[in-house]
Amino acid sequence: MGLNKRKDGYYVEFRVLDDGKTLSLASGVQGAKLKRWKVGCANKTIAQQQEAIIRTRLLSGAMPSERVQDTVMTLGQWAKEYKAIEEVSRLRSYKERCQRIDNVIVPFFGSNRLLQDLTAKDVEAFRQERSKGRAVATVNVDHSYFKHMLKQAMRRDLVTRNVASLVSAPKPKNARSRVLEPEEWSRLYGAALVWFKPVLLTGYHTGMRLEEILTLTWDRVDLEKGRIFLPGHLTKTGQERLVPITPTLRREFQRLRALDGVTRIQGLVFHKNGEKLSHTYREVQRLCVEQKIEDFVFHDLRHCAVTNLADSGVDTETIMKIVGHSSVEMFLRYRAIKPGTLDAAMTRLNTLITRHENAARQAIGIAAL
Repeated sequence: MGLNKRKDGYYVEFRVLDDGKTLSLASGVQGAKLKRWKVGCANKTIAQQQEAIIRTRLLSGAMPSERVQDTVMTLGQWAKEYKAIEEVSRLRSYKERCQRIDNVIVPFFGSNRLLQDLTAKDVEAFRQERSKGRAVATVNVDHSYFKHMLKQAMRRDLVTRNVASLVSAPKPKNARSRVLEPEEWSRLYGAALVWFKPVLLTGYHTGMRLEEILTLTWDRVDLEKGRIFLPGHLTKTGQERLVPITPTLRREFQRLRALDGVTRIQGLVFHKNGEKLSHTYREVQRLCVEQKIEDFVFHDLRHCAVTNLADSGVDTETIMKIVGHSSVEMFLRYRAIKPGTLDAAMTRLNTLITRHENAARQAIGIAAL
């Protein structure tokens, strides 16, 4: 370490740590790398002077990293590069992600803000501002998008830490347990428009998410075996899923297939003139108002499917496979226990206790003989 003479002159060598901004002297420190500077002369005295200058700058934190020039980037610049990353463009949330980056994240922090200058305090301020009049879940989505932006930046050595990951995101208190009663489902389905009935039926019978239903294509529907295949890139969890369908739903698919033509093996299952259906949430709202069905959204059909499957005696693991739940905790959020089920449980318990008490009395009577 220090001064070394080579054929073309003197060199100064030190082991240093590079944090992306400055170099610091780190002799004997794990992870330190050897850094060499060419003095540019053959005079040892001058070379020693240069060595002393370099050592001083390393010790004082005044030696800039060679990576600085490459890593200086504004948030606006990085937003453009981030959206162009192939991995990002394949995400299911890509369209919404781009909108929130352009309309929310970049405007708040500033397009000209350097990535290296972002702090955890800035992220906290962002959450506080976004929380005004918005649900925690909405703020968490913005937070997760920003966190992923910085994660990708770290992979490219544009920042040394992900400040968004230093700020915790509280869990939203948005658990629902709305399950339609049989007569409510009958009224909802009966009043639906012709084009919307198959969508509702699919949600009620399979528990598939709305986006999984609206993007379903014929090549992923096996009418012979009665199954729907959902590839990983189209599911929320990223895991592929095989969804069995009921005989009723199979007949509905067969009817739709006949309308589309028997030779058609691709294209959307549910569509209007070949185009993806839209305004489905609005249609659910209209139906609920018309039929006086309170506190119900399309996603609640997922709760209905889970609860109906459980009430039918299907085991928990199988239900989780069908609807795509990755944890028992999530399953329990969707599995609603109806008052009638609780009453029936207590009736069975009372029967068991009575049976045991009668058996005990008979045993005592026999022993007394």
